[in-house]
Amino acid sequence: MGHDDKKRLDHVGFDLLFFKRLWRITRIIFPGITSLPTTLFFLLLILCFLEQFLAYQMGLVPSGYYSVFNNQDIDGFLVHTLKTCGIIIAIASTITVKLYVDRCLYISWRQMLCRGLHRLYFSGINYYTLNILENTVDNPDQRMTQDVDKLCDTLSTITVKVIIAPFLIGYYTYKTYVGTGWLGVTSVYLFFIVGTVANKLVMSPIVRFVVKQERCEGDFRFRHMRVRVDAESIAFNVSGSTEATTINSSLGMLLKAQQTLYNRQIPLNLVRYCTDYLGSIVSYLAIAIPIFSNEFGPDDDIPALVSQYAFICIYLVSVLTSLVDLGSQVVHLSGVTHRVAQLIEALVALSQSWQLSEIQASSSFSSLAPNVRRRQGDEYCPSDSRQLLEDENGEPEVVVTEGDDTIIPIAFILRHVTVTPPGATTPLVNNISLEVVRGNNLLIMGPSSSGKSSLLRVMRGLWPAAEGTVAYNLPPGPTSVIFLPQKPLLTTGSLLHQIMYPLRPDPNHPPDSDALNGVISLLHTTHMTPLLSRAGGLLTDPQWDWYDTLSPGEMQRLCLLRVLFHRPQYALLDEATSALSLDVEEELYRACVACGVTLVSVGHRTSLLPHHHTLLTLDSAGGWTVEPIPRENTGDQGKAGSSSVSGTSDSSSHQDTCRL
Repeated sequence: MGHDDKKRLDHVGFDLLFFKRLWRITRIIFPGITSLPTTLFFLLLILCFLEQFLAYQMGLVPSGYYSVFNNQDIDGFLVHTLKTCGIIIAIASTITVKLYVDRCLYISWRQMLCRGLHRLYFSGINYYTLNILENTVDNPDQRMTQDVDKLCDTLSTITVKVIIAPFLIGYYTYKTYVGTGWLGVTSVYLFFIVGTVANKLVMSPIVRFVVKQERCEGDFRFRHMRVRVDAESIAFNVSGSTEATTINSSLGMLLKAQQTLYNRQIPLNLVRYCTDYLGSIVSYLAIAIPIFSNEFGPDDDIPALVSQYAFICIYLVSVLTSLVDLGSQVVHLSGVTHRVAQLIEALVALSQSWQLSEIQASSSFSSLAPNVRRRQGDEYCPSDSRQLLEDENGEPEVVVTEGDDTIIPIAFILRHVTVTPPGATTPLVNNISLEVVRGNNLLIMGPSSSGKSSLLRVMRGLWPAAEGTVAYNLPPGPTSVIFLPQKPLLTTGSLLHQIMYPLRPDPNHPPDSDALNGVISLLHTTHMTPLLSRAGGLLTDPQWDWYDTLSPGEMQRLCLLRVLFHRPQYALLDEATSALSLDVEEELYRACVACGVTLVSVGHRTSLLPHHHTLLTLDSAGGWTVEPIPRENTGDQGKAGSSSVSGTSDSSSHQDTCRL
């Protein structure tokens, strides 16, 4: 991301950029003229106008009582009381329905905005880039939860007030002019202008302090979340006091940001409440003009007229001052709007970058792969490697597909690739050329921090290559490729949810008994049959945290069970058996090979050699060597046929390409 883009992300304030960002968000929460949010919004407008009409009728009730009391009209008193009771029931019902519709509108807005953000967040690898590789946007999880919640809640509260305010102001301005003349109207508007200018001057500088407070809130919550995730490791190290110091430091920063914000809000609150209370005096000043000018005749009902015009003037002042009172809400709305909009802008930029890298990888594959395929003698039609599909409305939606059964003879092609961690300058692997071919298992070994896992990240497209070309063309879905990282990845739900991940069981078409028996057989293969009874069966959600319940070995076996369940054509295993005993490791690797899965493994154990055909060794200095594993190590599994992995060394003594 360029300097100008980062500067734009950092800019916050109550200015033109705020309105541009708010307009962009508005287009998301109002997807169409016939959509549910639009219908609820117009219904809310109608209810607000009805409420104002009934409020006007209620405002005239005192003047009606003054008239019947002045005339000593008992029948008129009873009729007026019954009429007032009807108005009270009507306005109470209207306000109740209005509040309900307002909450429904808030829910629909939050649904639209959150799903739109999720669509961008889970597009490509945006979630990985935003949380791991880049630091342009802090706490994206908080922005999609708390900030979106505050934005939708505040927006649903103040939007309707702002929209109906011009109509109310126009109507009550006319009524005030009729009763008090132009001097009364001028005094009310002069008071409003002074209050608005003062409010704007004290409001604008506060927005950036709201943004800072929200950032500190996210950091504080993240510290507590990390303790929850790593509670066992912290307990083993008896490092609770250290974590408490870290969290208290984060709490101190949060409280300091909150105190600074509250200090800055003192002038805003002072202006707000001065405006509120001075408004009542201004209304009576406007009424005093016709009274002291003797504009009322001796036959006029002065008490009733004063009550009527006092209500009109006070209501005009109330409508005007209510706009000033919105200052504190607008400040918070500005802060969360900037934070949500910054996230949207960053995600859109990352989505475009991800789509471009996917297109480049697919294009490079199309140009590089034919030569290799001719040597293999296979026919293969490349398919789009994007993992986003269009829904029926034409909007991109994140989906998980089962993939297809098309044979993939070549999964990855690397040509003169240099691997460098993002933000670093020293390469881990220099000028490597490699082809990952079906049926030829590749083992990557080397010292710690030599770039083994980094090479997998570059192959899978998580990291960009510093130099060279990385080409891949894999259909979406776990039947083409599965990656098992060093830290096992578990999800929520039942045991079947864990095994089927990243697919999800279809609640409308539950698996039959034969499918469940097949899964139970796989559990026996991975020595995890006792887990079946602990979890209450395959389909029962045990309502526990799987990370806290399973041991490291059980988590690795459960992840390898996914490979046996999906039977992908390729599996990338990053030290996926480091917590298993040698006998269990051998049994699971033999099961994967028997299923026809082509393995690309990262590991340190020599016990992995018999299950692979080719060894790629990294030396921690950027160099690498690729060699076939002797047949006595691979046994019967060493028959790779015509499939191969080729590599080119960067040393001068190994300039020729090896065909293994």
